Amino acid sequence: MFLLLGTSARAVIMLDGDFDHGGLDEANSSVVGSQVQLAGRDNYNPGQWKWLYFSASGVNGLQPIFQIDDDFNTGGSSLNGHEMVYSYDQENWSFFDNNVRNSSADTFTFSNDSAFSQDQVWVAYGLPYPAARTANHTAELVSSPWVSPTLSGNSSLVIGQSPGGIDDLGRTVAPQDMYGYKISDPTGAAVKKKVALVSGVHSNETLGNFNLEGLVDFLVSDELEAALLRKYADFYVYPMGNPDGRFAGYNRSTVQRESLDPNRYWVPPNYNNLDDIEVVGDALIADTGGDVDYLLDFHSTVNDTYAYHHGLLLPAYQSDPMWLNLLSLEPNVITGGASLIDDTGAKFGRDHLNAEFSATFETRFLAGENVDRFLALGRNFGLAFEQAFVVPLDLNFDGQFNAQDWTKFLAGAETNLSVLSTIDAYAAGDLNGDGFNNLVDFGIFKNEYIAVYGLAGFQALVAEVPEPNSLLIPLLLLGSVPLLRPIRQPISFLGH
Repeated sequence: MFLLLGTSARAVIMLDGDFDHGGLDEANSSVVGSQVQLAGRDNYNPGQWKWLYFSASGVNGLQPIFQIDDDFNTGGSSLNGHEMVYSYDQENWSFFDNNVRNSSADTFTFSNDSAFSQDQVWVAYGLPYPAARTANHTAELVSSPWVSPTLSGNSSLVIGQSPGGIDDLGRTVAPQDMYGYKISDPTGAAVKKKVALVSGVHSNETLGNFNLEGLVDFLVSDELEAALLRKYADFYVYPMGNPDGRFAGYNRSTVQRESLDPNRYWVPPNYNNLDDIEVVGDALIADTGGDVDYLLDFHSTVNDTYAYHHGLLLPAYQSDPMWLNLLSLEPNVITGGASLIDDTGAKFGRDHLNAEFSATFETRFLAGENVDRFLALGRNFGLAFEQAFVVPLDLNFDGQFNAQDWTKFLAGAETNLSVLSTIDAYAAGDLNGDGFNNLVDFGIFKNEYIAVYGLAGFQALVAEVPEPNSLLIPLLLLGSVPLLRPIRQPISFLGH
């Protein structure tokens, strides 16, 4: 469906919001020359808009001035300092140069200082994350050796389908696949942490999906920290809790129940007849056995209660090691309070999954922070988990650092380990990531053992060595090797 208006002989700008995640009231939008008056859709929020995403074609060489009213949900003040984004390919996004809210005129106007260089441009309130991106990203994970179906899923990582329906514009939204999968190293520790990850519950809160994507990309990567983390924890991931609302370009709700906030009905067995939430909630219970250590529900917000990205945590959770690690990696992230009175995903995690830590993370739409920023933030969540779960220098991955790890270290002493994978080389004693188990690695091991057991403990350890297999051990016993510092520190747990 296209809106074709305007009288300019030089160019005619056409608007289109009829695509995955598109959001525009085309019937009440207008174009006169290069002046584009936009109308937002008010599904869930009567008389107010909260998501905007459309394409404008016929713009090559033009500098359109876009304008929309400031009847924004949570108040027009939420648009103060906001910057709209544009893209020529729906992948790489830039911020508009000029973004001005005029409260007395009830308008928000945005434009660029230079003309568009291509005929078609996509414009959005914030960084879009269409439903298809979840499907494509999940399809890429099927071949990962660390990804497997959950008990409720099939080989394509599908756990069910959304209900579909008719949206506020009268369009048919077909049922969509919903996904869930497990990330784990099956050769890891006998007892592992269980972490549940959810996102996409609110249709316009796209940044939470980028956070989760960045975290998942880290978890399946070849980075040593990720490989170690997979030994100690299993992750259950449900990346899009409301695919119908996302596809339809809704402000917040599902297509099935447009007037309801889906993050207020995480109550089994029927979840107030919100079928999208039921698919995810029932899968979480079945897949995890109703028992996890952590649940994180990734959202986004335009509310300015908190000036930056923030977690909403019960007071008892605010001193959790993982959360404190994240704050160390992301010192500007804010810790906000939570009560878990409403039936949110976080409350579901505590009450129905018995999580010892269950929280909502809210990423704010902020001028200048682009896709790479939110993917990196997700990666830092992974590092925070790694620092909380991984036992430093536990070379046999039994959850303890002790004499058995010394035995493992000696077995690989003075060996070229560069032909091994990063994690296998580490397990054989390459502690600084240079491809060898040598005196530098010994210094790292010795320092850590003394830090944990004291100098006497280390002396007792090396005294038990029955048959040194190289010149390394006699030198150590003679005390001729000083405490060594690693040449470099590629793995975060060395600073635990």
